[in-house]
Amino acid sequence: MKIYTKTYNNGLRLILEKNNKNVIASNILFKVGSQNESKTEEGYSHFIEHLVFKSSEKYTTEEIMDKFTMLGADFNAYTSKTVTRFIFKCLAENFEPCFEIYSDMLLHPKFLQEELDRERNVVIEEMKKYEDEPSEVMYQGTVENYFDGTTLAHDILGTEEIISNVTRAQLLEYKSRFYIPEKTIISVCGNIDFEKLDEIVTKYFISEYDYNAEPEKVDYTPLKINIKEKYKIIERDDNQANVCIHIKSVTYDSKLKYVANLYTSILGNSQNSRLYKKIREELGLVYSIYAYSEIKAGHGEMFIIFGTRPKNVQKAIFEIKKIIQELAENGATEVELERAKIWKKSCMEFSSETNSDIAEINGSLIHNDNKHTSLSTRKSKFEKVKLEDINKFAKRIANEKVFNIVAVGKDINIEDLKQF
Repeated sequence: MKIYTKTYNNGLRLILEKNNKNVIASNILFKVGSQNESKTEEGYSHFIEHLVFKSSEKYTTEEIMDKFTMLGADFNAYTSKTVTRFIFKCLAENFEPCFEIYSDMLLHPKFLQEELDRERNVVIEEMKKYEDEPSEVMYQGTVENYFDGTTLAHDILGTEEIISNVTRAQLLEYKSRFYIPEKTIISVCGNIDFEKLDEIVTKYFISEYDYNAEPEKVDYTPLKINIKEKYKIIERDDNQANVCIHIKSVTYDSKLKYVANLYTSILGNSQNSRLYKKIREELGLVYSIYAYSEIKAGHGEMFIIFGTRPKNVQKAIFEIKKIIQELAENGATEVELERAKIWKKSCMEFSSETNSDIAEINGSLIHNDNKHTSLSTRKSKFEKVKLEDINKFAKRIANEKVFNIVAVGKDINIEDLKQF
């Protein structure tokens, strides 16, 4: 496998990882998400993601779907807080016609009023779907509470009121600020020569791109956290209490991000972790408990998530706090660190099994680091972490005062959350 990269004169970045697999996967990323939206624009990024799959300058909605089906293409998209990502994969011989359709969708969507009005209802139904899922309510409640007063508190889907009333002109104006070359990354993986890919991208994307718009600037400096409520209960008539313990961690540019990931693994990222062995296996308080790190530009957190009957919340939180304190006071073991390293390296390999996985990872590397770093180099960063690094970080987490806890369910006592 070989890596090729190019930055075009208009700022668009292209990366290819060439291999001999006959499936070519493509990720087209735009550096825009809910973090870019003002309070009155909540949900715009996600709504636009939906609408670009509708009629374009060359094709109707039905023609787009028919052509992708006839070409045997698998396609999708999603929006996060920082990026909107459009994905497709197809056989190598069908890559150019698939890319041509995608470029027309992305660069020349019509946003027909009748399609916009229909899609409002689809997005609102998506909102209702997530409102029925306790884990989604818990996550959104946690970040809204933690990032109160910042754009990171925005719901990616937006609000029903905003989506019901947004106009075509407002969406097109918003799109013009962010769907621009210098905020675009195209990541491709598969059996295609770079010269041919460059030719296709130039033909269907570079030459078609209107890049006269002034780029929207986003401030990614570390945020000043303003937690609205340290302990919060969202009442719902559920059988279980779903609980999230959310603790400030390190940002993406920190040298400690690899330490943070390994610490999280030791704490609660596998069935051999401390949380799982104690809270589930020994005490039987939960069916599922896990910890993970979310490390971004400008902010980073650690999440501990579990579900249990309301009567068990106090005991579970007390034991979680105890485990964090024990890890800080007594430290992890060399065996735990070695297991965590093996697990992290394995997960990195697992997430690079297909061309789709590779295209997504490479696009994210360009987005986050402005450069590609090989898998072996990324794995070596974990290898260099020492036990003393983990143990220092454990003390940092145990002493961290910036955190919040959100529980979703019924019959939960706020005092139970204060065990942490």
